[in-house]
Amino acid sequence: MPEAFASFVPLKPEPIYKYSMEGAASLPGTEAAHQLVVCVRNKCTPEEALNVLRELPNPLREGDQPSAAQAAPHNPLKIDVFVQTLLNLGSKSISHSFAAISKFHYVFKILAESEEAQICILRNVWELWQRHPQMVSVLVDKMLKTQIVECSAVATWLFSKEMAPYFTSSHLWEILHLTIDKMNKHVSKLSRELQEAREALARADSSSSDSEDEGTSKKKKDQDKPTEEHHEQVQKYSSTLETLLFTQDLDPHILDVFHQFVALTA
Repeated sequence: MPEAFASFVPLKPEPIYKYSMEGAASLPGTEAAHQLVVCVRNKCTPEEALNVLRELPNPLREGDQPSAAQAAPHNPLKIDVFVQTLLNLGSKSISHSFAAISKFHYVFKILAESEEAQICILRNVWELWQRHPQMVSVLVDKMLKTQIVECSAVATWLFSKEMAPYFTSSHLWEILHLTIDKMNKHVSKLSRELQEAREALARADSSSSDSEDEGTSKKKKDQDKPTEEHHEQVQKYSSTLETLLFTQDLDPHILDVFHQFVALTA
């Protein structure tokens, strides 16, 4: 491209690994990050990787009092070093990243012990891959499928103040859509299982009939029908959404859309 068009060319879609950048020596996790690189390249086990992270201090703790430990159930520095280092080592391709996540899934589950810890994992994925939003979308989807993070953690992270500058990015809304879709499928699965359990209990108490079997089949077909813009779930849980997500400190433009939808179904 001619030099005059340089401002229109997007940034190279590569990871930003802070532990190898200039000034990294002053970061508290750099030494552990370098040790983890050596450990992973030597085909270490998940337990050996955890040992590398074991001595990292918790920046959320104030002193070593038991009350401080309870107030800081996760260690953001451990998550920072592990997530960024592992995903940077697997940055060659999506397949490499997936293989790294699969091999060290145990470590992810140990570190992602709370919603706050899961949000911390997502922040580090974004920090590493913010120049390649498509990779973020793929990795978040993988972490949802492998139950490293939960749908609620993804939604909370996406609507956090730090992500507000990126609200116009289609990739963020793609992540939100796949998260809602995954949760809808999970809710439908649980609803089906509950319905089947109720029907099994009813059959145990009374004799079944052919008409009841046909009705069950029709219900299952109706549950498989697709819905639009997730409106049924939003309508059903609007009060909960308003309490947990659509609070008064949210952007007014987003709040207006939600309130308009609620008014339509009132």
